[in-house]
Amino acid sequence: MAINEDINKQPENQEKVRALQRKAQEEITELMLLQTNDMTFGQFTVSEWQDNILTLMTEQLQKHMTTEQQLPTDLFGEPYVTIKCDEVGGKNHKAMVLKEARSLREKVFSYRWVSPKTHRTIETSGVIVTTIHDDKGTNNITLNFNKWAIPFLIYYGKGVGGTWFSKNVSLQLRGDKTKRLYRVICSQRDKTEFYYSIKQFREDFMIGDSYTNASIKKHILDPARDRIKESNSDVWFDYEMITRYPKNNGRKPMADTIVFHIKTTKATNGTSQHERNATVYRWLKIAFDHDLFKVEKAWDVVLNSSRLDEIYNRLVYWEDQISAGQMTTPHVKNSFKKLLRDDFNLTFDEKKGKKKGY
Repeated sequence: MAINEDINKQPENQEKVRALQRKAQEEITELMLLQTNDMTFGQFTVSEWQDNILTLMTEQLQKHMTTEQQLPTDLFGEPYVTIKCDEVGGKNHKAMVLKEARSLREKVFSYRWVSPKTHRTIETSGVIVTTIHDDKGTNNITLNFNKWAIPFLIYYGKGVGGTWFSKNVSLQLRGDKTKRLYRVICSQRDKTEFYYSIKQFREDFMIGDSYTNASIKKHILDPARDRIKESNSDVWFDYEMITRYPKNNGRKPMADTIVFHIKTTKATNGTSQHERNATVYRWLKIAFDHDLFKVEKAWDVVLNSSRLDEIYNRLVYWEDQISAGQMTTPHVKNSFKKLLRDDFNLTFDEKKGKKKGY
């Protein structure tokens, strides 16, 4: 990286730089395991090109999570990603991509998490992009980003182990809200229906009061549905607006909820219950390092939750990602452990790979 070269030529600084980079890698790994909630992805708007930049940043984080490549850090121990401007805005648009990247410095993320040491809730907020480097003479830019933004970038939806989506589909979709909706349905692909409060939808997508429900259908939902379905994505949706909580005020009921009907190319109908049980049990053994005593206890928790089919669908999707070369078995193991922690309060000793308690 160009900004490192001059300082790294000084021998007395080299060991200090290496120490900072080792410490940074440890912090990055720790932050990737952070359990968060109340993510406020929707509390700011991003342009279509800014969304593409975030997509490319997320892709590089995912590669780090699957040990496909290490996330690079600069001489100050700060992580960075290299963005190819052609992937963001097509050919010969570096100046516009640079402008969009610079405006990302004004975007603020926020989430809450529980400290494993004090057990107190902490609310963390900050900017995503901190520094931008224009690599002159190339079509690349380099972005330093806030390490505390890592949980925000890799997480979308409680218990789904991060939203894994197709980079190519996300980049080719037109419209910032279409891109956002694509990731929302990807996070819900293990369900057949997803209920989204229209009030919450308006807040998350920053939709003003001037938009009626009919306008949301015409200008946001219908175009997104059609574009995603035509994109060769393995997940798409239909939808309807319903009145889920009618008010007794003598007026005609107004829709208050969007019901997304999730469609996928992977059909699980007809799969025997024995096969579903065997798949979930096999992955529980992997998650608990084949400690059968703990596997049996976890199996009882999962079985009694009435969510076995939902978990099976999620595991089938992850197995498909392994077959496609998009995930590895160790990453699926970590993602499944995250789901078990978030949704079933099952905790693990990450250092030893053993479970502490139930």
